[in-house]
Amino acid sequence: MKKIKILALLIVLTGLRNVQAQPQVNADNRKYIEVTGSAEMTVQPDEIELRIVLSEYNKNGKKVGLDKVQSLFDEVLKKNNIKPETLMFEDMEGYWWYWWSSRDAQYHTKTVKLKLSKETNFLSLVEGLNEKWVQDIRISNSTNKNIQKYRKEIKIEAVKAAKEKAAYLLESLNEQIGGVLSIEEIPDQYKYWWDRGGNLASNTTIYQSNTDENNIENVAGIKLRYEIKAKFGIK
Repeated sequence: MKKIKILALLIVLTGLRNVQAQPQVNADNRKYIEVTGSAEMTVQPDEIELRIVLSEYNKNGKKVGLDKVQSLFDEVLKKNNIKPETLMFEDMEGYWWYWWSSRDAQYHTKTVKLKLSKETNFLSLVEGLNEKWVQDIRISNSTNKNIQKYRKEIKIEAVKAAKEKAAYLLESLNEQIGGVLSIEEIPDQYKYWWDRGGNLASNTTIYQSNTDENNIENVAGIKLRYEIKAKFGIK
């Protein structure tokens, strides 16, 4: 009896999940269909921010202090045509607890941030920073000056995907799509990225990475994805 109840519950939940893809009726007795369309694009950044942790280290039994480490770091920047004045030091006001807890550490560290564009050879810089005095290096942020434009384009394509989905679903029922009744943008949620094999992927328009002469190569792209819920009348 318990297995039967569980099976019945699954059937009910499945029916509730799919109900939006079926013809329904408005309060004014107009039939409609409500569907979700999505689109995504990978945008290559034209500016990235590196977070670099410099650290004291041991050389031939002697400790190399942060002043010397900073000097070595400046040499790497100079070789890669990066001006030292472009460096940003991490705001220590929010990290006072880290300084306090590590004040007696054997090797002290200093965190800096560096903004890079295509003018800098990213791989050459990273190779130059492959030293003992670099404790950690990572991309803390990336952006593209045209990202708002790309977001607009993706949302438009998501609406088109929703309309296309509504049309072929109704066609399977010998019905025709009518005018749009409402369009709603679905807020970003991480679950949209996880469900790659489910219904969301079936009505997704996927674009290749954008190409621009100012984009930074050898860096992971920025993935944009948007979903639109649309309601269409039925003729």
